[in-house]
Amino acid sequence: ESVPSGENQSVAGGDEEAVDEYQELNAREEQDIEIMMEGCEYAISNAEAFAERLSRELQVLDGANIQSIMASEKQVNILMKLLDEALKEVDQIELKLSSYEEMLQSVKEQMDQISESNHLIHLSNTNNVKL
Repeated sequence: ESVPSGENQSVAGGDEEAVDEYQELNAREEQDIEIMMEGCEYAISNAEAFAERLSRELQVLDGANIQSIMASEKQVNILMKLLDEALKEVDQIELKLSSYEEMLQSVKEQMDQISESNHLIHLSNTNNVKL
């Protein structure tokens, strides 16, 4: 017989700690067990067959759980690869933006020089007209 996890002492032995650790089924758990037993008519008469069926169902659920975990791990790996690619693209875009910013700064400086030259030319023309 298996002992539920957390209980390693026999209740029948009269040990007070084991009695304190005993936890009754709540209404939901009791209802679930009754539904399961109704689905398996032979459960009362053949406890071994009932336990074997529960064991098989648990194995199926464990297998499905493992497959789900494996599938999500693959998806996480794919997502990580996509994020790495996105980061590389972001780095490339940042480099392009930096080069564009440098070009625009150069153009701005040239425009400032041209503006200053135009102002000096205009001032010189004004002075020549006045002379």
